[in-house]
Amino acid sequence: MREALEAWLATAARGGDAFAAVRSAAEAVASQPWDVVQLAGRLARAKYAIAEEDLGLTPALKVVAPDARSAIARIDEGQPYPLYDASGRAGRGAFDTPVDMARRVVRATLRAVEGQLTTGLDTACGTGAFLLAMAEAGIPEIYGTDLDELALEVARIAVPHARILRDDALRHGPPVDVMCGNPPYVPPELQDREMRKELRRRFPWLRGRFDLVVPFAAVAVDRVRPGGAAGLVMPFAAMVQPYGSILRRRWVERHHLMELSGPMGFPGVSIEVALVVLQAGTGPRPLPSGVAPEELLWLDNVPLDPILQPGDVDLIESIRSRCVTLGSLATVDTGLVAHGPAGGKGSLIHDEHAPGRKPYADARDFFAGNRRWIDYVPGKMHRPKSPALFEPNKVVVQRIRGKGPVKAAVDRNGTFVGHTCTVIVPKHPQLDLDRLVGLVTDPLISGFLRLERGQRIDLYPKDVASIPISMDWLSTPGMTVAEMLGLTTESEARLERAAGR
Repeated sequence: MREALEAWLATAARGGDAFAAVRSAAEAVASQPWDVVQLAGRLARAKYAIAEEDLGLTPALKVVAPDARSAIARIDEGQPYPLYDASGRAGRGAFDTPVDMARRVVRATLRAVEGQLTTGLDTACGTGAFLLAMAEAGIPEIYGTDLDELALEVARIAVPHARILRDDALRHGPPVDVMCGNPPYVPPELQDREMRKELRRRFPWLRGRFDLVVPFAAVAVDRVRPGGAAGLVMPFAAMVQPYGSILRRRWVERHHLMELSGPMGFPGVSIEVALVVLQAGTGPRPLPSGVAPEELLWLDNVPLDPILQPGDVDLIESIRSRCVTLGSLATVDTGLVAHGPAGGKGSLIHDEHAPGRKPYADARDFFAGNRRWIDYVPGKMHRPKSPALFEPNKVVVQRIRGKGPVKAAVDRNGTFVGHTCTVIVPKHPQLDLDRLVGLVTDPLISGFLRLERGQRIDLYPKDVASIPISMDWLSTPGMTVAEMLGLTTESEARLERAAGR
């Protein structure tokens, strides 16, 4: 990194702009194409800044003291330098794929191709990791597009024979034999509002709070000819969360999923990813696990989750046939959101009790036994919810579940909880709160939800409301969850494995 950084700094010190500085960095390491992608690419993703005081830079472009042991360059006051840009990266979904992952995806994609193998494409190529991996694999004609001109300059130097253009990745174009890439992940809260409106106009099938990866991935796969193949690095959430269900259904109906793996970590970000390889236009066909497409399509959520195995959908269907849903017996909703355009959270929540204030806790405080106080003022809240959701005796579930066990507890103190919680208020007279906590936190229920709806970090109200529950269980205090679900020893073990036990 030192050589590339020194070239960047020297060019900037001579009055060069960010574009010239990045080009100099890429040329300094041009003899090693992967160094161009990774090292010059890191500089292309950085923010052009001016030092307000003497400082040091680490290889990750983090600011430290000038004499820090981790510093590889000293920056004097007033000197331009490249600053790691976390918010900018997140807003653009600009996280470049590691060498081993790019090579792995390309190898798997090439194995899935039927017929000729002449052209390769990355519709959001960034600094060129997949272009270089395809070049190493011997694909004769390689094409790349992106909107980030700095990243494209790095890609041009790393893969000089590739045809690289600044272009909109969401435009359709000539079909190719292979498409490999890592589409940008941009959640709804970071998306430009006007861009979101335009995407809905161009892709009427988009629904709800979609991540930007959904339309990008859809268009990328559509660029592949029948019998060709697409290999993608996708956020694992897009494989299991409801916002990606329409995309997943389209893929299962139209294409043959040849590889599906994950979740796995991705350097530099907290999210986990999945690797997906599809043979275009040759579906529907069984998944790599052997699960039949008609079974997967029977599930509303169509989870593309490697955890799902043959026989799981039959087990889900059997359980559903003997149960109703918790949502038919209780009100299930998220807690309130105490901030928004009309007011801030800090002005509403207090440490001291006063007349008119309600007890309040977010998920962390609730399960730690801590309470604060909130001024319940709907006009100043983004999503205030009704007091009728909080004042009755209820069950509170921690919404962000992660990989650990589900947390739930009874609240009989009228606590107003935040949106990090899911609330269950019974409507059926036989729905006992303490027993309900045992049901919601039972590993068999956790395993069932993971199979039916995919591995997730969140338990949204729709997930909790979908929990199966039988009328016999309500009226028979001694009935176990396994008995209620009609499980055999084998199916009970399957749900426990799915729950991670």
